[in-house]
Amino acid sequence: MEEDSRLDELVESDALDGTRSLLDRLPDGVYVLDDERRGVFVNERTLELLGVDRVDGEVIDRLRSLFGSAHDRALERQETVAADVYDPATDAWLEARVEPSRASVTGCLRDVSELKERERRFERQCERMAALNGVYSVMRAINDVIVTDATRDELERVTCETLADEPGYEFAFVAAVDSGTGDVFHRTEAGVEGYVERIPLSTDPDDPAGRGPAGRAIRTQRLQVSNDVLADPDFEPWREDARELGYRSAAAIPIVHGGGLYGVLGVTGADRNAFSDEVAEGLGQLGEVLGHAIAAIERKRALMGDRLTELEYEIADGVGLFDGPSMDGHRIDFERVVRVDDERFLEYGVTAAETFPKLEALTDCVPHWDSVEPIDESAGEVAFELEIASPPLFSVVASHGGYVESAAIDDGDYRMTVHLPESADVRAVTEAIREVYPETANVARRQVTPSDSSIAQLQDHLYGVLTDRQRTVLETAYYAGFFEWPRHSSGEEIAETLGITPATFHEHLRSAQHKIVAAVFNEPNTTRAEANRE
Repeated sequence: MEEDSRLDELVESDALDGTRSLLDRLPDGVYVLDDERRGVFVNERTLELLGVDRVDGEVIDRLRSLFGSAHDRALERQETVAADVYDPATDAWLEARVEPSRASVTGCLRDVSELKERERRFERQCERMAALNGVYSVMRAINDVIVTDATRDELERVTCETLADEPGYEFAFVAAVDSGTGDVFHRTEAGVEGYVERIPLSTDPDDPAGRGPAGRAIRTQRLQVSNDVLADPDFEPWREDARELGYRSAAAIPIVHGGGLYGVLGVTGADRNAFSDEVAEGLGQLGEVLGHAIAAIERKRALMGDRLTELEYEIADGVGLFDGPSMDGHRIDFERVVRVDDERFLEYGVTAAETFPKLEALTDCVPHWDSVEPIDESAGEVAFELEIASPPLFSVVASHGGYVESAAIDDGDYRMTVHLPESADVRAVTEAIREVYPETANVARRQVTPSDSSIAQLQDHLYGVLTDRQRTVLETAYYAGFFEWPRHSSGEEIAETLGITPATFHEHLRSAQHKIVAAVFNEPNTTRAEANRE
């Protein structure tokens, strides 16, 4: 009460009227405390910043509570002291610059909440950029490994090692699922030893070991994150491991391509909230990049392997599944599928001239068949180009590293011959196909060996030197009849189909042709043994 009375006297005194009027017009708060930290003067802006409407003892107590240490340092050192503090009463950050004199301190007060928010946003952005740099480092490492003709094991090992070496991450691992038993098993890891073997992991949502990030990622084929593993109830089976190994957040990235799951990439972070939305998005892309690279490796093994697994599938009355036209006595052969991008495929084939109208009618019935065009008609047969949006059967086969060797519709039944790497999981492929078309029957399985090793060696070489786009352009040009005489399709027509300019089409085609000719005519590399000298 005594201090309130003293403040009222000071504020109302004539001596301060002129100064008060001047200071009240300032955009910043100004206050004066004597050497015993009692209030001498407080301007209107200070009251606004503190959220009050009059000067009293509570205001002075607030100023002493917020900036008391700054007042003490300024008087003790006789120098200007700046301090910013959070005021919970107004939910604002306030900054005071305290100027000392021998008998008092003068504080200049302003709201710095917007500045603090900008600083926090900048800090978060820097943290996110640092985390994203880790993701980009892994992607660069994957690309470096791909160009060295690496195996899947090498690709997964480098991915884990690069992630484990990044600041903020503790360790990384890759696990896969046995399609027969559903068991999750270890493939590789870095920054830790024997982690997957010693922890419980499951794909069963009713099992506590299947409710964590890894189990959810496997079931949904979507990235799953726990940004506070010690507080996450679904992480309870692994909480002691987290304490022991010192990680506080975890992410599980499904390794996917074309609808197929190759495994799950696990990453742990040293801090809570290590996997922000931006980082999680980057990690999700990492899973897709890794899946695409593994698919390419597996497909190359299927194309160039010494031994392949050949499977024959049949869908009885496959045309009837889509309420298509009667195909009794008619046959359609599909010779080649060319992938344009992730969403578009071109399928080339041939059928009798009288069957082509039925193919046109069937195109209107099959949801993922967009359009069909004849590209040549001769000797009673029509060569055609069928545009498809993500063909489910071909995507399933490609996701397991295989390719469709041939396919046909015969009397309404659909038959398909598939080649897979010898190491491929045949049961998983068959189950995946039946998830799309339950009526599918696996009618034959055999091991086959490519008959011409010299052609296989040339294909192996070209697969390494041609880019994806060059292969797409070359395959499309070949099956669209660009190399026939007379041509069945012009360069402009093929460019339009591929969604590129004619100039780009011819550039890719010339580059591919040059590499093919060079592969044929260049002298082979030789290795000379040491000559024996007398």
